[in-house]
Amino acid sequence: MLSEGAIMAKVTSVRQQRRPGRYNIYLDDEYALAVDEKILIQFDLFKGRQLDDTELERVQEAEYEQKAYTKALLYATGQMRSQQQVIRKLRDQDFPLAVIKRVIERLSAANVLDDQLFAETYVRGLQRSHKLGPLAAKQKLREWGVDNDIITDVLTDYSADDERTQLEDKVATLMAKQSRNAHRMAIQKVSQKLRQQGYHPQLIQEALQDYEANHEADPENEWENLDRDGRRAFDRYARYDGYEFTRRVKGALARKGYQFDEIDRWLRTQAATLRDL
Repeated sequence: MLSEGAIMAKVTSVRQQRRPGRYNIYLDDEYALAVDEKILIQFDLFKGRQLDDTELERVQEAEYEQKAYTKALLYATGQMRSQQQVIRKLRDQDFPLAVIKRVIERLSAANVLDDQLFAETYVRGLQRSHKLGPLAAKQKLREWGVDNDIITDVLTDYSADDERTQLEDKVATLMAKQSRNAHRMAIQKVSQKLRQQGYHPQLIQEALQDYEANHEADPENEWENLDRDGRRAFDRYARYDGYEFTRRVKGALARKGYQFDEIDRWLRTQAATLRDL
């Protein structure tokens, strides 16, 4: 029974918007609010329906939650997301925590959000793409708020043998891209790159050792690189003489990974010629 003096409003018109699933509600022949189709049906907001202030407030609260739900659903179905990613997205849009909690519960009940499946899918994708190693996968999943127990569970499928297989391919590919660097520098850069990609340091070292055992440095290519870098160092330090010149050139080339005996040989064979140019 309505309390004395309660104000009633009648739904006099319901008009569908151009946007699918959205409706404009008119109360007493005046526009009142827009609602999702789910809210329209849930509250029976059809012509002739009467609402008091309390009922109208419930409609508005439900519509607000549905708005948050719709945004979260779009975000979570564009690509798989963790629960925490969706929570952060809704927080960024200033939805209250109580609303966010209910939205997360609804999405979880609908199996839209499932952190176990999310983590499993992510790790399987990395295993196929060889994009990142298990250490990076672990860090990413933590950043996305996945529970540590889930992370530990899914990474058990990322075996050391899988990692070794990936590293064998990646080392060969990355070393091929380092052909303009000294061999020692190439090894260093590839090792650094693989660490950044989240592979275990010990397995990286083993993979590089295996590569070196089967791929000796090309002496001709090494000398060409040394000559190119040596000429650049020569030009850079040409204003120096004697010991200071030699010290600076040697230092620059050593930092690029060249062996000192090769640097000395290059200086003996090339420096005098370059000085005469």
